[in-house]
Order: sequence, then C-alpha cells, then structure tokens
Amino acid sequence: MKLIHKFFLAFFITNITLVGLMFVFIYMNFASEFNNFVEKEEQQHLANVKQQLAKVYSQYNSWQGISQSVHLWRSIVAPKSKPVKSKPKSSVASKPLQPTPSLLWINLPADLLKTGQRISLYNAEKQVVVGKPQIADNPHIEPIVINKNTVGWLGLMPSRLVENSPAKAFLTAQFHNYFMITLLVILLAFVMAILLSRHLTKPIKQIVHGTNQLNKGNFSNRITPLTRDELGILTSNVNELANTLEHNQQMRFQWMSDTSHELKTPITVLRSHLLAVQDGVFIADEKRINLLIEQVDNLNHIVDDLAQLVNNDTANLTYHFNKLDLTKVFKLALQNFSARFKERSLTLNNESLIAAPQYFINADKDRLMQLFTNLLENTCRYTHAGGQVNITICKNLKRKEVTLCIQDSAPGVKSEELNKLFERFYRVEKSRNREFGGSGLGLALCQQIVLAHNGDITLGHSALGGLEAKITLPLFE
Repeated sequence: MKLIHKFFLAFFITNITLVGLMFVFIYMNFASEFNNFVEKEEQQHLANVKQQLAKVYSQYNSWQGISQSVHLWRSIVAPKSKPVKSKPKSSVASKPLQPTPSLLWINLPADLLKTGQRISLYNAEKQVVVGKPQIADNPHIEPIVINKNTVGWLGLMPSRLVENSPAKAFLTAQFHNYFMITLLVILLAFVMAILLSRHLTKPIKQIVHGTNQLNKGNFSNRITPLTRDELGILTSNVNELANTLEHNQQMRFQWMSDTSHELKTPITVLRSHLLAVQDGVFIADEKRINLLIEQVDNLNHIVDDLAQLVNNDTANLTYHFNKLDLTKVFKLALQNFSARFKERSLTLNNESLIAAPQYFINADKDRLMQLFTNLLENTCRYTHAGGQVNITICKNLKRKEVTLCIQDSAPGVKSEELNKLFERFYRVEKSRNREFGGSGLGLALCQQIVLAHNGDITLGHSALGGLEAKITLPLFE
C-alpha cells in the first residue's frame, strides 16, 4: 500500500470515528435533555389541569359538568392559546404616565405537545369520566385532592410512550437533520483527507524521486524544498548527500586520472631508457643504472603512499597510541633534515622549539614521524634556496591543546588554492612536470594522520611570504 493511501485512510478513518462519536454523543445528550424538558412540561400542564378540574368539581360537587360538556373538558386540558403579558411601554413626557398592562394573545397553542389528548379523568372510585376506559392503561396517575379528600384521578400517557407524538416526531426530525449533517461532514472529511494526503506526500514523492536519481548515478539532480519542517530538513540533507556524491565522483575520476598519470611518468622513463639501452643508444653504465633505480624508487614511493591512503580510508591503517613528548619527536624529525637545510641554504629559526618544555600527547610515534617528515620535506623541496624557515610551538591551557607552526618563505600559494593542497595529486600548477619530485600525496596523508589523532591541520599564508602549516593536537590527560 502506498504512503498516500495510508495517509488517506488514517485521516479518513480518524475523521469518521470522531464525527460518528460526536453524532452519537450530541444526539443522545439532546434526546435526553429534550425528554427531560417534555416531562417537565407535561408535569406542569398536568398540575394546571388538576387545578382547573378541582375548581370545576367544587362548583358542581361532581364530575357531571365534565362528562356532559366535551367543550369544557377540551378547554381545560387542551387550550388553543395562552395569554402573554406585554412589556410596559415607557414614554417621555412632562408628566410621566403609569403604564397599564395589557394582554396580547398570540395564535400559538398552549399545548404544543398535545398533552391534553393523552389525559384521562377518573372519579374517586377510579371509574372513567373522560379518556381511557381503564385507569391501569395510564402509566402515570395522580390524585385530585380537595380538602384532603380524593375526589378523582388523572391519568397521563407520557409522550415518550406514544407513537407519532409531537415530541417523537421532533426527535426523529432532529435525528435526520443530524444524520444529514454528519454525512455532509464525512463527505467533507473525505475530500480533506485526499487533499491533505496529497499535500503531505508531495515532498515525500520528491525525495523518493531524488533518491532514485542518486541510485541511478545522477548525482547532479537536486530537490527543491517545499516545506520548512523535518521533510524540508531531509530534503536539504539529500541535496547535501548529492553534492558529496557528485564531488566524490569527480574526485574519483580525478584520482584515477592522476594515479594513472603519476604511475605512467616513471614507467615511461624506465621504458624509454631500457629501449635506448637495448638499441645501443645508451650504454648501461653505472650512471644510467642509478637513473633507472631512481625512477623505480620514485614509482615505489608512489605505490607506498597510495597503499597508505587506501589503508587509512578503509580503516586498515593501524595506530599504536602512547604517551609521547611532542617536542622531543619533532626535534628528532628536524634533526634528520639538518643536512637538507644546509644543502638548500635555508635559515632555520627554532628558538621557540629549543626552549619549549615537554608537551605530552597521546599519539603514534611512527605516524607523527611520517607527518613531520612530509611537512619538512615539502618545506625543503619547494622553498627557494637561501630562504627562511620559522618553527614555533606553544600550549593553550584553556583549550588543553598544543600548536606546532611551520612557516617558510617564498614562493607562496593563492588563497583559493590553499584548501585544495590537501587533495590527492593536487598541484598548484597542473601543467608543470615533476621537477621537484614527490607523489602529490604527502599533504593528504598528513591531514589523515592529524585527524586520526583528533587534531586539526590548516594551511595559510606565512608572514615570510610562503606557506604556513599549523598543527593542533590535544594534550595528554
């Protein structure tokens, strides 16, 4: 069953249930209150009849006047009209006049419920005077008492026990009216259930269509949010997912292209030199063999970096965390590059590092050495000869973290390309050759290692005109 049908049934069944219960409760309450009203009116009418009959009996000292005059009986039990006192009229004059009440007769029968037709009169011996032959035929019986003597009996057949009585006819008419109103409300609920179901399922249908497009590989498809509720948030999340998948797809294509290019370059060099040696163009001397070995090492370096990235992506790259002194580990890595700094005539300013105390962190020593080696390798490789390198380290007690900063001199990197440096195989100049060597994967590995240590690494502009790498790691607790 489709969701729109489920919504429709839920709304429609709920509305039918509520409307049905309201119909039952309202009608039952109305019928109960109306029957109470009818009984009170009948009792009031019966009391008036008893009073009038008592006067007639006192006048004739018997019920002969009633039995011999049908007109008199009807005038007592079923009057055709009743007097209503009018409200006094007020007039404004120099001398106020006292209002005189008058009687206005309206053409409404006093016995709307036709109670008089259901009243019977019996004498003191319970013999019928007017009405039903047997006094037992009347469910309600009241005595007529004069001077503490029972001179007769009044019998009443209640309206609720009489077929086609005005009260029952009124209740039946009201039942039909309520029933028609209920049917109209149910019809309206049917239409509203359809409209609401379509309205609620419209954004869901859009989301289903959008996810189907993603499932088919159409990552460029976007969904227009129709609401600002949870469905709107879900729509935005699906769009974000589409953006991520589209970006990952582009990155995957770029990854495959760059990987094939990076692997092809040393292979091409190897093949060309080997063919040249085979054809006798080059001599397989020590210099040529060393060149070939260098290309093999370069190829092996690329494969190793790729393997590490794949292992890290699939959570197969193992980390052995221990309490380490960050200052000591970085000094050890920096010592390994002392010869490279001299070779490139780079001036090293590391007074902050030399004076730094021990900063303990929870880390993997081998991965930290790999991180620092990649960063220092980039610094030595790309900083112009005769340049300058500043290294600082400081602690933030409030945030319980330590920050290591490496700054170098020219050349710099454009602002829009800073974040792209963490992308695999990204080069600031796409067309340049492998003049400086490297696989283009070093900074991507650095970022993954820092993230694995719950830290953060950012690249920015250096005050020296080059690049600034800032690494923040949490202190050991």
